[in-house]
Amino acid sequence: MTAWLAEQMAAHGGVGILAVVLLLPALEAALPVIGALLPGQTAVVLGGMLAWQGHVTVEAALLTALVGAVLGNLAGYAVGRRWKSRVLAPLQARAGRRRYTERALGLIERRGAGAVFVGRFTAVLRTLVPTLCGATRMPLRRYLLWSVVSSAVWAPAFVLIGYVIGPAGPG
Repeated sequence: MTAWLAEQMAAHGGVGILAVVLLLPALEAALPVIGALLPGQTAVVLGGMLAWQGHVTVEAALLTALVGAVLGNLAGYAVGRRWKSRVLAPLQARAGRRRYTERALGLIERRGAGAVFVGRFTAVLRTLVPTLCGATRMPLRRYLLWSVVSSAVWAPAFVLIGYVIGPAGPG
């Protein structure tokens, strides 16, 4: 799947690569189902690998990943704020999801904005925390600050991981 995605990204040139590096992290946080199918972090690492290969600049991949992460976080927050009961009901309906949802809600209640930071680096939480922050009515200003801070650490970390392993990546 990863090799296929890298091939598709490279086949569409720099614009295609940057579109995927922007959209997958954004969709992952805005629509948790998408994140389960195609993790945004994978696209960001591939963006770094393709930057090493010269398809895009590393700076473009980094900036695009950052913007995608922040936009997705804001969209997820807005969804949670607007449709709290509709969002929480299916998440809590199944036992496996309920456990992750309760863990994420507990983290938000205990750690507040720090949960946004930790959530950005944890696969399941990365898809749930933005929506749950909106559902719990975390103040938008505080949420946005921590969303930008966490994304500003996450995006370079994973673009640069991809850049460093670029020589071994799909070509």
